[in-house]
Amino acid sequence: MNKLNNHTELALLLLLIGVSLSTAGSFLIANPWVTPFLGAAGAYPVFIAGIRGKQYIKTAVLMLIWGVFQSVAIGLASAWFPETAAMTIAKGPTVATETFRWIETGEGVEGSISLFLPNHVRNYVIFCGLCCITVSSAALLFGTYMLNYMNFYVAQLVTASVNPLIALAVGWPVWSMLRVIGFILTGVALAVVSLNLLARLQHQPSRHVFPRRLLGIGIAFVVADIVVKATLAPLWRQMLHYALFGSWD
Repeated sequence: MNKLNNHTELALLLLLIGVSLSTAGSFLIANPWVTPFLGAAGAYPVFIAGIRGKQYIKTAVLMLIWGVFQSVAIGLASAWFPETAAMTIAKGPTVATETFRWIETGEGVEGSISLFLPNHVRNYVIFCGLCCITVSSAALLFGTYMLNYMNFYVAQLVTASVNPLIALAVGWPVWSMLRVIGFILTGVALAVVSLNLLARLQHQPSRHVFPRRLLGIGIAFVVADIVVKATLAPLWRQMLHYALFGSWD
């Protein structure tokens, strides 16, 4: 038990160091193509070590904690250095502009399932494909890219709001949190598929049992993301409107 705890503490320390160094490096380089690579590189060694050690649940939990570390680091850096962040976070300014427009007017992708559903399905299919062919390394890169622009938007929201504490509380919608959990669980499960495929290509026996239940739970979270978003988006927009402008729409 002590050995397991020591390994977990070491993994958390490595993730925290990786997030700190990757965020600092990203903002020093200020190249949007470099940023997701640095972020993913800081987390992948811990991820792949957990997968190879067949510690699937533990790995998923560690990646969720990494997501929190990454969100806090990018969010703070974006709030402190907004001009640099705009050059550093790919798609960040675009997502912020589009979401602010939705908050103000109700017009945009966020409030229409017919508009956001194709994007959600496309992103999940791409993510799954990357998991299966790259042992989730490229999927982690894709996930880091999406996580970063979301946190850039939240930082801009908090900075611009008349009620910043409320903005901080509701900036990350509950459905987005469900999506992150679903993607992480999927990434862990499909990394096992990728390892087994790699073993077959090398004419070696597959040594990892596919965590089918974990994938099912991941898919359930992704579906819940869509259902909750379709249901709560109008109410959530009103809360965001109050946070941003100090009035209910």
